[in-house]
Amino acid sequence: MKKNKLLAISLLSIASCGSAWAYDSADDAEVAKERQSSDYAPQGIHTGGFTIFPKLEINNEYDSNIYKRDKELGTVDSYVAHFMPGVAARSNWNRHALNLTFDTDLSLYGTQGSQNNYEDMFTRLDGRLDVLRDSYLETGFAYNSVHEDRGSPDQIAGLGPTFYDTKVIDAFYTHKFNRMSVKAGLDTIRYDYDDLLTSLDTVLAMSTRSHWEYMPAIRLGYEIQSEYEAFVKFVYKEADYDELVLSNGAGTPFDRNSSGYNVLGGLAFELTDLITGDMSVGYLERTYDDPRLSEISGINGFVNLQWRPTELTTVHGRLSHDINETTQEGVAGVLATAISLGVEHELMRNVILSAGGNFANNDYQGFNPNNIIVANRTNRNEQVYGGNVGVKYMVNRNFSTGLGYTYQSRDVNYAFNDYEVNQVMLNLRGQF
Repeated sequence: MKKNKLLAISLLSIASCGSAWAYDSADDAEVAKERQSSDYAPQGIHTGGFTIFPKLEINNEYDSNIYKRDKELGTVDSYVAHFMPGVAARSNWNRHALNLTFDTDLSLYGTQGSQNNYEDMFTRLDGRLDVLRDSYLETGFAYNSVHEDRGSPDQIAGLGPTFYDTKVIDAFYTHKFNRMSVKAGLDTIRYDYDDLLTSLDTVLAMSTRSHWEYMPAIRLGYEIQSEYEAFVKFVYKEADYDELVLSNGAGTPFDRNSSGYNVLGGLAFELTDLITGDMSVGYLERTYDDPRLSEISGINGFVNLQWRPTELTTVHGRLSHDINETTQEGVAGVLATAISLGVEHELMRNVILSAGGNFANNDYQGFNPNNIIVANRTNRNEQVYGGNVGVKYMVNRNFSTGLGYTYQSRDVNYAFNDYEVNQVMLNLRGQF
């Protein structure tokens, strides 16, 4: 199996600040990069032992429902300008590696108040130390300053988006001997939330959501033959909050410290360049310190597939089932199931078409209406549907433009929580 396949867990969890309970998979950005002809790929600026890749993107967006509100409550649309400068540096050494990535999304709402504007920043420094031929240490640090999605039920009354920072430190050591491989390490993530004002000028104490997450993991693999690898994986997760968490920033306080584990067994495969991927199934469990929050457990699994029916077409699909954090009153966590399917087709060497669809089912677990006073007396359940189409035209290796459309809808079993969003995006990109 390719080395980057075996290491994708730490890289993906850092880049997205998601859970290290995720599975081994290739990033969608890598799929798009592979579809890009070498004649139109950026060459970068070569300096010493590094290659520098600067870029600037300008996105012009129309959003039909910027607050992701139920239509019964009235929707608000806006034009949004996204300025997205960034740079990446990659080492070109024969041994070892050092990489730096810096990306931004500076967004201005043209027809709505400045309280909606945000300045997201993503920074990642990582490296690889080659110890022996089949032994290496990968470690990294990431700092991200981002905002929470306006459709999140954890920030339902904010005047603007909820802002928070993440700091991520990871270290994983991989060793391969004969057909066996072992990978062990630790992901550590720090979340720091800012308080938020409401339209009534009251404060939502979102800072009570600040916490640490610790995720030590070990993965054992056995190469059945060059195209197949069986593996087992164990991840322990602990969430340590700074203080009691106020529900939605103003409600009942809960002790959301928790611990749990996820054990998986599966198969990674690479059938030439036609079909690659991995699939696994296992069991997860999470318990909470607060006796009012119930334990969550059950079967989980992940599937990641990439299929190349022709040299010009790539199809990729994903399935995941995991536990996410929440601050909903009386709810322990969110049992989230997500499915996505996408396709990229190279219509011409410099024209790439794309389309995709996704579905997510978010089941809010551990709700006990006997312990708290709430308006809704049943578990919250969300079903989110989405789709997208797009086209990218590469003028040359330095300039490209694209046009895309995205649709998303959410159905919730709570009144006035549904929404529909239509987004149209025109992209201009310069790179070296």
